[in-house]
Amino acid sequence: MGAPTYEVRLEGEVPPSVLDQLTDVHMAGQELRTVLTGDFEDQAALYGFLHRLRDFGLSVVEVRRVTVEPEPGEPEQEPGDKE
Repeated sequence: MGAPTYEVRLEGEVPPSVLDQLTDVHMAGQELRTVLTGDFEDQAALYGFLHRLRDFGLSVVEVRRVTVEPEPGEPEQEPGDKE
């Protein structure tokens, strides 16, 4: 199984120039917030990403772990499951 997936909700919209520098995440705009979704190997990687957002001056509103639908033929992963 891959790394856990997290959603990071930010206040306002992330400028395209900043988004280009935040690799390996997907963006979805909602209600004047930006949602970035990415896989992080461990909490250190997640915290490193959050520090990068802070360095860009972005305000984090919420961070939560999400369950991703498995690929066909792959067992479903529950939060807390280990590889």
